[in-house]
Amino acid sequence: MTAIAAPAKRTNPLWPFIFKRLLVIPPALIVLVTLSFLLVSLVPGDPAYLILGDHATPDQVAKVHAQLGLDQPWLDRYLSYLGAVLHGDLGESFSTGQPVRTQILSLLPNSLVLILPGIAAAVLIGTVLGGVAAYFRRRMPDRVASLVITSTQSIPDFFIGLLLILIFYFHLHAAPPPIGALGTDTVRPEQITGSLALDAVLSGNWDAVRSIMGHAVLPVLTLGIFFSSYFAKTVRSSMTQSLASPHVEFARAIGLREGTAIGYAFHSARTPILTYAALLFGSLLGGVAIIETVFAWPGVGAWALDGVLKGDIPVIQGFVLFVGILTLFVYLALDVVVMALDPRVRIG
Repeated sequence: MTAIAAPAKRTNPLWPFIFKRLLVIPPALIVLVTLSFLLVSLVPGDPAYLILGDHATPDQVAKVHAQLGLDQPWLDRYLSYLGAVLHGDLGESFSTGQPVRTQILSLLPNSLVLILPGIAAAVLIGTVLGGVAAYFRRRMPDRVASLVITSTQSIPDFFIGLLLILIFYFHLHAAPPPIGALGTDTVRPEQITGSLALDAVLSGNWDAVRSIMGHAVLPVLTLGIFFSSYFAKTVRSSMTQSLASPHVEFARAIGLREGTAIGYAFHSARTPILTYAALLFGSLLGGVAIIETVFAWPGVGAWALDGVLKGDIPVIQGFVLFVGILTLFVYLALDVVVMALDPRVRIG
């Protein structure tokens, strides 16, 4: 008897999907560069007066216009700006005179010290709240968890930060003062990269590392509490459906432990959690500015906010462009991870 060959298993490799996503990046970058360039015309006032002050003479203003290329046609200025960006040149800050790219790269690691643990804290708190609410649906734990979720979503993030400072610093004396990343008695690490967090590690200044970690606890907790509601709602919705699904009921029927059944239910919530985490990362690159200001944290968000208040156009342009590019690649990584975890996305 002739054996019947088994049908070939259909595979959906990731590479075609990654290639399609990569094709979107160049036009998206052109749009970002164009929007960044147009910020010059959207900022009120003359950049020359922002640099020189209101009492500048016409000759001084004309000289600054020539230095900035503002006396040239807009198309020439746009092509010049596009060429500079392609070479990695984001200009120099009006207020400090330092290269914008250097300032961003030196301050970004300080912000990541807050952003990455803040997202992890938000995922942990939100998953616990959402899981409890889903498991005890329409019972007292669900009502309590829902009240906590609603409260954290309705209170502004800066108010949560101020409340934590009041409780843990002023009353309990369990947290360091909100004066930045280093204590007043901590020796500043040797400057290697320009980033306080990286320099502390690379120079082996472990006292500075401990000080940075200690000062980061309250702002990280602030971000975790405020953004936990996003994950809690997602987990509650996903797990409510999964706990009532046939495969979870079957796991319980054959005598598997309740923890194993809950694990199966949680499995379906991992993709939305990853999606929200990536979206939150992109928004926090700019949104963390308020928290950095409250805690006097030397991060890229507070630096960009200061540039906005001063009308420092190169800082604004460089920050918008850098955050946009970084967000594009984060979303690309998200698409790849989601397609790897859920083959149905590739088939669809």
